[in-house]
Amino acid sequence: MNTDIASLVAREILDSRGNPTIEVECALACGVTGR
Repeated sequence: MNTDIASLVAREILDSRGNPTIEVECALACGVTGR
């Protein structure tokens, strides 16, 4: 299984209480993505 990271995208969002937090989306070279 190839586990090389193809891309990372980070963004600041507001949680349910209105506090800023970070959301990161990661894509692997094999096509698997996660958030």
